[in-house]
Order: sequence, then C-alpha cells, then structure tokens
Amino acid sequence: MSSTTSVPWKSALMWVMAIIVAIAVAGWFAVSCTPGKTNAERPVNEEEAALLAGMRERNHDADPVAVRMSVPMDGETVIADGYLDWAVPMLYARVPDGEGFKLVQAIPGLIATRADDEAAFTDLRVPEDGWTTRQMLSGAETPLETTVDILASSLFTLTADKADDPAVLAEKATWREEGVIDGEPVESFRAPIMVETDTAETDQEAAGEAGASPEALYSLDAEGDLRRFQVNTGEASLSAVDFLREVAFDPSGLVPVDLLGGAAIEPVAVEPELAETIAEVRHENWSSTAIVDLTVPTGDGQMTTGEGTIDWRTMTAYLLLTDTEAAGESGQRLFLARPGGYATLAHEGGERPETPPGEDWETHALTDADTSEQFGPVESLVFRLLEMAAEEAEDADAIGEKAHLLRVDEIDDARVQVVEFPVAGDAEAAPGQSAFRYHLSEERLGEVEMMSYFGVASAELAYEDIMMAEIPWDVAEKIG
Repeated sequence: MSSTTSVPWKSALMWVMAIIVAIAVAGWFAVSCTPGKTNAERPVNEEEAALLAGMRERNHDADPVAVRMSVPMDGETVIADGYLDWAVPMLYARVPDGEGFKLVQAIPGLIATRADDEAAFTDLRVPEDGWTTRQMLSGAETPLETTVDILASSLFTLTADKADDPAVLAEKATWREEGVIDGEPVESFRAPIMVETDTAETDQEAAGEAGASPEALYSLDAEGDLRRFQVNTGEASLSAVDFLREVAFDPSGLVPVDLLGGAAIEPVAVEPELAETIAEVRHENWSSTAIVDLTVPTGDGQMTTGEGTIDWRTMTAYLLLTDTEAAGESGQRLFLARPGGYATLAHEGGERPETPPGEDWETHALTDADTSEQFGPVESLVFRLLEMAAEEAEDADAIGEKAHLLRVDEIDDARVQVVEFPVAGDAEAAPGQSAFRYHLSEERLGEVEMMSYFGVASAELAYEDIMMAEIPWDVAEKIG
C-alpha cells in the first residue's frame, strides 16, 4: 500500500497474509483447468513472466476502474457491479442479498454495508448515513457474504508499489490460453496469488501453514492490463472479476465512508502557522463547553451513537448513548465521565435528562481492577475528548516536529484541516498511522476520529455555552 491511504490502522501486508491463509483454507490449493485445456498449458517465457511481474505495479498507478463480479452460488451465478479504487484500495459495489440489493464498501479487513440506494449507486454517489461495519470473513453471516469477502479482499492483493520478481513467476506461472474479453485479445495465465518480492518468503510460509500456495487465473491484454481475474472460492466453478476498462465515469465520488476512514490521506509535515494553531487547540478548550455527537462501531453490524455535552471547565462528559445490535435491537444508557472514571445508567426516556438522575448509577473508577475489561471504544473516545483541553498552550516547535497534515477537506465552503499530533501517553506511530485524527475548522477542534477494530469512531463538536451538570455526589466521589 502506498503512503496515500485511508486505512492507517491496517497493515496491507498483514491482510494479504491473512487472505492467503483464508484462501488456502477455503480450497484455493490449485485452480482447476478448463476441460480439454490441460495439454495446452506450458511454462511462461521471459516476456510473459515480465508482463505478469509488472501487472500489480501497473494497477497501483492506474485510475479507478469499473468491475463486474460473477460469483457461483448454489448452482446459480450471482452478478454484482462495482468500482475499484486501486490507490486506497477500496471496492464500492451493489450486491444482491437474497431479498434485493445492498450497497457495500470494502477496504482491507473491513466491510461496510447499508440498505440499497440504486439512484446513488448509478450516480456514483456514496450515501453518508445508514452504514454499519463488520470484519471481513469472521463477520460474515451467509455463504454469499463469505464468498464476496474472499473475492473482494483478493482484489486488494492485485496492487503494489513495485513489480513482482519475474524469476519467481517464470518458475511458477503457466500460460493457459488465448481469448477475447470485451473485444480485446487477451492471454490467460495460471499463477500464485502474488506478493512483493521482499515479503514472498514470509507470505509463502503463511500460506504453507494452511496447506499450499493458492493460485488464480489472470487474463492480460497486450499492454499488460488485467482484464479478468478468476479464483476458486469453493464452488464448482470459478468466481470472476471483469475489469471494464472502457467504461468511463467520474471517480470523484468514489470515497470511503467515514466509518472506513473517509477520503485518502497523504501525510506531510505541518507548516509553522499550522503548528501554532495545533499548539493552541487544547488550550482554547480549557474554559469551553460543547455539544457532542458520537458515532462508534462496536462490533459486527453493531453501532453506538450518542449525543450530549462536554464541559472542560469541570472535565465532565454527559451523554445519552444508543446501542444498536446487528439484529436491529437497541437500548439506551446515560453515560458520565470524568478523569477518574465513568458511570452508566440504563435509560428508557428517549431524551437525555438535563440533570443527571441521582441514583442507581454503575460506577467504574479507572483504578478498579475490572475497569480494563469494561473499557471499550466508546470509553476510549470519550476520554480522548476529555483530554482535548489543557491549561497551557503546547510548544509549537515540538508540535511542528511530530504533527502531520493528512488532508484538507472543503465542507459547506469551509476549509477543514485533518491532522494528527501526539498527546501525552500516545504510542509513537509512523505518519498517517496514528490512532487519532483531529479535524480543525477556523482554528478550532471540530471533530475527533479514532481508529478502532471495527472501523473509525467519530465525535463531532459544536461549541455552545451550557450549564454545568450537577453530578450526584456519590458518583463524583468515585469518578473524580
């Protein structure tokens, strides 16, 4: 994966290795030959090995492409149309689900889905809301979902920032046959699922633990562009992805949803002026209050949303949380947090009481032995919000050495700078790989994003003057 990525919390290599193992377990030990074609196979020559070796690098630098996926399932063929952005990488598709269609976005390791919106997909727009996320493979609930996961994730192995080793391909690849796809002459090859040269041994070992190195069929035109990719997903025939390179479209709308990281980033060092702004961000909040709008993916198809307030004057967050399960069931709870801990209370009123109730809170001090077991992504994001205030400004020179500008968004004619910078206690991370991102608008903090196992959590801030929340004394005594 290049440095331009919207999935900083995932290792592309790690996911490639996981998929190779999953592929092997699913039965990709070899791609069966078309009847009557066995004797036509032959080793590739030097020119063909070089063509195959350059394919993934060509994809890496290519524009987004329209795709058509054909998946055999229970004796029938399921067809799904989509678009693939090699650079992220990200797949956006409209997939049958047995009762109609659903929209799907996939990045390495994660799938986001929502109810169908045919008009949006036709216009190549990505609806902003209604999405939930799940882990690829482990979070799938139907055979079709598992097959689509394998096929979609295998596409992410088809891009790399450097060529493969032609010597390896000369040894392991075979020429299959000539053909025509979309009017273009192609030659088809059987070859291993490809990995970069400097990681080949590691990936082969990972695949070897599952049984054997999996293979696929690659159909390339005379320019070396991939026209069709076929793999064995465990059915009687191969799953296939056709790359519709003659289909013209505007790729500007092809952006991952916020839960998957949003638009691509390209980390650069911050300029001195931006470093000064970042150095003041937490100090600006020291005597401020704000309305908070929270969205946190918490499991496969599970989401927690929240609304409430944060008062940095008293270091208190007071929220109404709604936990929605994959089956559609939901429940509400009130949530209080202060630097020493947090408290929760089941709630059925539908609205957050202006004053926190006085009884029945379940409290968790950060020093309690069992708190770490209860401390999840919601708590992590809320406590990061509490940390977004400081009595004094930070050192701009020190910020300038460690902060990075990730991208600049234009939202409602406003310029929003998406940055990352270290807060005391944060683990060191490579540029673009931090667990937290911060959106700055008009030199104020407008949003905090947190990378989590099930996607990107978000807390949006709107600065308003609010009354101090009257915290019950026994709760305050426990949580600070």
